[in-house]
Amino acid sequence: MNWIVTSGKAEINDNEIKYKSETFKNQLGKEEILTSIVKSSVDFDNGEISFKLNAKSQFGSCQVIFNYDESPMILVGLNVGNNLYGITKFNPTTNNIEPLSGTGIPETFQTKSEHLIKIKVSGSIIELFIDNVLVCSAYEQIKTSQVTLFFNSDNDITVKDIVITTRKSKAFIVMQFTEEYNHLYTEVIKPVVEEYGFECERADEANTTNPILQDIIQSIRQCSVIIADITPNNPNVFYEVGYAHATNKPTILLCDRKRDKLPFDISGFRTLFYDNTIAGKTAVEKSLKKYLEKLTIK
Repeated sequence: MNWIVTSGKAEINDNEIKYKSETFKNQLGKEEILTSIVKSSVDFDNGEISFKLNAKSQFGSCQVIFNYDESPMILVGLNVGNNLYGITKFNPTTNNIEPLSGTGIPETFQTKSEHLIKIKVSGSIIELFIDNVLVCSAYEQIKTSQVTLFFNSDNDITVKDIVITTRKSKAFIVMQFTEEYNHLYTEVIKPVVEEYGFECERADEANTTNPILQDIIQSIRQCSVIIADITPNNPNVFYEVGYAHATNKPTILLCDRKRDKLPFDISGFRTLFYDNTIAGKTAVEKSLKKYLEKLTIK
């Protein structure tokens, strides 16, 4: 894991980053605090990021930025917006800020103590822990991008003992549980999905005692992509596809050409049609690979 300062001033020494607070005069002659951006060599979209933080100002910002080179960015950490702890979405093109979750006031922050910051990302679930206490959670899609730190404070901030643990992104497969579709799953979908670095899961593979609907909703939230076969008129499949669309989850639809036409509500979505033959399965395999190439870095 390497770090490099791309904006402002910060010192990097082994696994420690020190932000040095400085001011500068802008074009209007007004003094402003010099912010700093520090980027890592680690690509991240699922897993856990943790570090120890010492901040000498109650109003200092230390945030992890996801989707830094994309739009919108997701900012997670200390003094986000009007909250001491928060998660927010920022669109640099429109300069629009949308708070997703926040709590606390800066005056309560203990500057004389060292704090453990931990961020967990599982699919679209983002959780912020301070000293192992869950303080914020939000639901937003994270794209694969370099882990980036943002600093802005009227006093110094030190971050050390940084640990980044990445996990495989999950693909959740939605389909009817019959022999015909089991073959499509085991012979085509699962091998292709795993080839592209995703963990593959189907609802009947869950090993919990929870109600099945609860497991399905949780799996949709925790996955990075949905692959659904919508050939038969299966109410469960369409319910799960609808939930995935409502939560803006990337969704790949598959359909056997034997079906006459798609339901009106999903007819406008791009669908991979296939023939249930050896040649047909080879064709859908190639098409599926093209979709997954856009969602992952190989």
